[in-house]
Amino acid sequence: GKPVGRLEVGRPMVKSFLNPLSIRKIPMVGDVTFQLLSRVGIRKIETLAEMPVDVLEKLLGKNGSTLWKKANGIDETPVEPYEERKSISTEQTFEQDTIDIQKVKALLVAMVEKLGFQLRKEGWLVSVVKVKVRYSNFDTQDKQCKILYTSCDHILLKKIHALFDELYQRRMRLRLVGINFSGLVRGNYQIDMFEDTNEMVSLYQAVDKMKNRYGYDAVQRCAGIIIKKDKK
Repeated sequence: GKPVGRLEVGRPMVKSFLNPLSIRKIPMVGDVTFQLLSRVGIRKIETLAEMPVDVLEKLLGKNGSTLWKKANGIDETPVEPYEERKSISTEQTFEQDTIDIQKVKALLVAMVEKLGFQLRKEGWLVSVVKVKVRYSNFDTQDKQCKILYTSCDHILLKKIHALFDELYQRRMRLRLVGINFSGLVRGNYQIDMFEDTNEMVSLYQAVDKMKNRYGYDAVQRCAGIIIKKDKK
């Protein structure tokens, strides 16, 4: 594998690479197709590749031959150049316009946690953070700042809350709030020698491990949990 996540498989190795994989690895195979093929004993790409094309066409129509080609490493789709992720963002429109700043800041916590986890999981660090607000009159404003490369929730959250405080000066009801992280580079947890301790680093690693194992909602800050409950 290369640093950008690509793996080049030479033609002689295609079959041995594909054969052990589940048919779910083929982009066209969704839940319905998987269940249909499973019922006739086709769960591995090797089995799919060895099936007669006419049998697959009877089972799946014209998609049968397309799947057979993919299972055998034959794909005429043009190769598009790989593009690095340029930014990561999320936003939410409120069901009712709000002036409840505590609620908005709690939502920002949940947003930062969600994107921060995604950054660490995918191996990204960010250097630019941005907050966007949309007022009840649909006027939209945003504010951003540069930071040292990081993927740590507590650092990102401090900047996001500071930007929101600078941005939200009109005391009007809010219709939407969003955050954006950009200036991305590949990297792992960056330690701030003035703020971070070994315990802090270990805590992030432990929390992310639990989220990877049990799902994103397994561990959250209290504010994020409150937002979840309010939505139910």
